[in-house]
Amino acid sequence: MIPDRMEERLNRLPQGWGVAPLDQLPSVQMIGYGITRPGAHVDDGVGMVRAADIQDGHLHSDEPRRISPRTHQANIRSELRVGDVLIVLVGRVGEAAVVTDAYHGWNAARTVAVVRMTEPDEAAWLRLWLGSPYVRDWCESHVTGSTLQRTLNLKVLRSLPVPLPPPEVRAVFLRTTEVMEGKAAVNTRIAECAMSLSDALFAVETKDKGAWPERSFGTLAHLRSGHASRPREDAPHADESSQEFAVPFLAPADVLRRGLPYVSRTDTWLASPDAESMCAPQSLLLATREDGVHAVLNEVPVVPGRGILALQPEALADSYWLLHEVRARSGELTAAAQGPGGRELSRNAFAATAVQWPPPSVRERFAQLAGKLHLRARAAYAENESLNRLQDRLLGSFLDGALSVESTH
Repeated sequence: MIPDRMEERLNRLPQGWGVAPLDQLPSVQMIGYGITRPGAHVDDGVGMVRAADIQDGHLHSDEPRRISPRTHQANIRSELRVGDVLIVLVGRVGEAAVVTDAYHGWNAARTVAVVRMTEPDEAAWLRLWLGSPYVRDWCESHVTGSTLQRTLNLKVLRSLPVPLPPPEVRAVFLRTTEVMEGKAAVNTRIAECAMSLSDALFAVETKDKGAWPERSFGTLAHLRSGHASRPREDAPHADESSQEFAVPFLAPADVLRRGLPYVSRTDTWLASPDAESMCAPQSLLLATREDGVHAVLNEVPVVPGRGILALQPEALADSYWLLHEVRARSGELTAAAQGPGGRELSRNAFAATAVQWPPPSVRERFAQLAGKLHLRARAAYAENESLNRLQDRLLGSFLDGALSVESTH
């Protein structure tokens, strides 16, 4: 059954539009999922796209998982081709990207759906539709599993309603969004360069760390594990008009998805959380997966969910230092992981982990210099969030029929 918001939206489509389930789109040839048992990483193997590699509508795989050629051949049905649409099935369900030349011939993980399409514009439109608030709500109402392992069944995904605009009108919308995404890509590159410079500065500052005293994470910050559960779909939640008084709920996927180590909003808000469940701004929020421990700083109060470990240092300079400490030791710190698949950090194990702790003058000098780079990265990130909101509004106007071929002349 289509949720009310989706149904209401689709019932107001302009004349000449159609609606079809995903598996009945004209250019869809195949809908499947990736490899269930990929085996061990093989350095010179075939690349495999994981759910974590799909971020903000694009593929990002700086440190790809690689599988053996034999495993790839045994799962040739999910070999990727240019133009395939990849959709996250586990974690950040519904997030999507289109396969580009750089990923042609790769394979996909079981956590990723592969939709093979013959028409590039229809694939581009499907990706944008999957990123809409209507589909986000639809996915929320159809997921199963816990906060740590939210799953969208492939059979359910096949039934996703997709609006079908006339091709000439769709082409106008795609050209407009392409310009916006080009600007967003420039901002992302600026932010990534700023963070790379911060990491390089940290490496320079720590070259003499052998002379510093050894402390533990538990003595440098207050640690606590997140225990909040993701709100039920039918629970009271904050809509756009009440978000001023609501608090973002932070799931592990919100930490793991971000290229930049900041969080100011999430897809889920709590209208009236108790004060004890919230983390103050500038807390360090950690989550883990097989490729390492990841961290973000929150710019607003948040409620951490299960699978999040929160560190609350006393000073902002300490937050900056510990953030880069985690980034530099990401793989090593997974030793503190526990539970199925090592998806949750043990508070006690992490608290006991050693840190070479510099004197205040070093931490403050680093914070002063790195803070300027972080500020530039945040500015670029904030502009991209504005572009995302603008694209949501543009999509709403497009679905209302306000964007036409004639309106562009």
